[in-house]
Formats: sequence, structure tokens, C-alpha cells
Amino acid sequence: MSGDLRPDEALMEEVRAGNRAAFQVLYDRHHRSVFGFLLRSLGERRAAEDLLQETFLRVFAHREEYRSTASFRGWLFTIARNLLIDQLRRKSGSPDVESRENLEAVADPGATPLQQAEAWELDERLQEAVLRLTPSQRDVLLLSRFTGLSAAEIAEVTGSSPEAVRVTLHRALLRLRALLGML
Repeated sequence: MSGDLRPDEALMEEVRAGNRAAFQVLYDRHHRSVFGFLLRSLGERRAAEDLLQETFLRVFAHREEYRSTASFRGWLFTIARNLLIDQLRRKSGSPDVESRENLEAVADPGATPLQQAEAWELDERLQEAVLRLTPSQRDVLLLSRFTGLSAAEIAEVTGSSPEAVRVTLHRALLRLRALLGML
């Protein structure tokens, strides 16, 4: 990540003016959190990479539509979420799970084989539990825990209120706890 301290909204205004370096700063700042959201939602590394690329292509292609009065992160994750919804619809709502490949991408290289096996098992249980949540619970949980978006930003992305986001998140966490206890 660069040392650029300008706010996202100011950088996006520069992107609108044709500054590609500002776009690179935005990409560097946000690609990991967008990728994490997509990967956890889909369970497929390649599909998440494709949607990540498409998300940032759309950010650039639709840069003229961005309004600096809106949160850039909210706008960015709205684009990513809409692409995700389209992807899931095309796949009939049944994402494939490639948890082992996903975990290897972020695994601790110093972990012992036993630690890696335990991590794979935990990741598979977590992925299965997350996929059993309702779509709205899954979206709010992943946006909250893996992207760092606030309740207000998640509300902007999902088209609900911050209060509804907090209630949905609470219910998702309760359901996730129950599912993990069952698996």
C-alpha cells in the first residue's frame, strides 16, 4: 500500500479527471478487502479473482457516475456485491467450495502439518456454516467482518438501514454460532 494519505473520495475525484495513478492507489488500498469478501462469499478463488478484476474495471468504467458525497467504499462494495449476486444467479445459487485451495493462499508458511490440517478443517466448517446463512445474513456478516465496513456503509451497500444491518449481523452471528456447534 502506498503512503498516500488522501481520502478515497478525493482520489476518486482525481480518477474522474483521468489520473490513473490515483486509481492505482485506490486499488492498492481496497483490493484485499474486496477479494476477501468475494472469496468468502463464493468459496472459489478463481471466481473471486475474476469478480475482483471486474469490480475495479467497473469502478474505472463508471467513474463519471461516482459522486463524492457518497462513501467510496460503500460504492465500491455495492459494485462488488451486485457482481456477486449476478454470479450466484448464473450458478443457480450453489457456489462450489474450494476451501483447501483458499486456505493455502493465506496459510501460515511456518505452520506444522497438524496445524495446517486443523486450519483446513476449521476453514471448511466455517465456509459450510457461512454458506448456510440466508443471503442477507451472509452479505452483512462478510461485509462487516472481512471488509471493515461500518453499519452505515453496509446499509448503503445493501439498501437497508444501519439498525437493520446491526439486527441482521446479530442474528447472523447467533446462527453461525449454532451452525458451528452442529458441524
